[in-house]
Amino acid sequence: MNKLDFKRVPQGSSFLGSDKGGWIYASQRPRYEVQLPDYYILEHPITRGQVAGLLGENEGVEDSEEPMIGLIESEIEAIRKQIEEQLDISGLPGKWEVRSPSFPEWHHARNEIHLDSGVVEILGDAAAANHRGAMMDGRVRPIETTGPLQYHRLAVEMHPKRKDVFATSNIPVDRSLTNTVVRFVVSPVREAPARRVPKTADSWGNFRTEMLWTTLLGIVPSFLIPILRGFDTYALDGWPNLLFGGLVAGFVTGAIWRPRRPTISFEEGVIQESEDSLASVSQ
Repeated sequence: MNKLDFKRVPQGSSFLGSDKGGWIYASQRPRYEVQLPDYYILEHPITRGQVAGLLGENEGVEDSEEPMIGLIESEIEAIRKQIEEQLDISGLPGKWEVRSPSFPEWHHARNEIHLDSGVVEILGDAAAANHRGAMMDGRVRPIETTGPLQYHRLAVEMHPKRKDVFATSNIPVDRSLTNTVVRFVVSPVREAPARRVPKTADSWGNFRTEMLWTTLLGIVPSFLIPILRGFDTYALDGWPNLLFGGLVAGFVTGAIWRPRRPTISFEEGVIQESEDSLASVSQ
C-alpha cells in the first residue's frame, strides 16, 4: 500500500467567509474567525493504490498514484475506518479521530497541501446555504436537516486553470460523481462545548442600511436628474415612475456594493450548550 503522508498543521487562527455587503455575496457571509488546534492532514487526495491497499481490492493498482475519484459516502466511511485501524494514534495526547476535513481545517492548510486544478474535494461538513451556524473551532459542521440535503456535503471546487482559486458548493454523496476526490485528517476530538457563528443576523440594522443606501443611490438621483435637466414638473407629475426607477436602481447597486459587514471574532461566537444538544439536532 502506498504510504499515507499526513502533514502536521500547527495550531492557529484564520478568517473564513466574506464581509462584502452586496447581496450577491450573501452565501459567503459572514466573515468569521476560526481557532484551530494542531492536526494532521493528507498532503494529497487519497489515491487508487492507497484505497486498494486499505480495502484489499482492485489487485494490480496497488502502486497507482492516480487520485481515487467518484467515492460515495459509504465508501468514504469504509476507508476512514481502515485508516483509523491501521494508524497508531494511541501515542498522541488526548482523543483523536480520523475523518474528512472540515472546511476550516482544509482552508487553514490549503497552502501546505497539494491541490489539483479542476477537481471537487468532498469535505466532512453538512451542506449549508451560508456561514451562519458554522463551527468556530474547526470541528465538522453537523447534519441539522432532514430530506435530500442530509445526503449532501460541503465541497471545494478548484478552478480548472487558475491554481489556488476555489469556490464552495454542496454536492450529493449518495451517488458517484465525476472529478470528486477525498482526503483525511487526524484531528483531536473537540470535547468542549461548540462555539458557533450566530445563526441570526441583525435584520433590523440591515434593513435600515438598505433603505438608506437605496435612497441615496437610487431614489434621490432618480428625482434629481430631471430637476437638473429642467423638467421640474415631471418630478412632481411623474413621481410614481421616478420612485419605481429609484427603487430598481437601488436594488441593482445593492447587488454589487453595500458597506462591509462586521467580522465575527472567536469570542463573539455562540456557545452550544452541550454536545448532546449538537447530536440531537443532527439526528
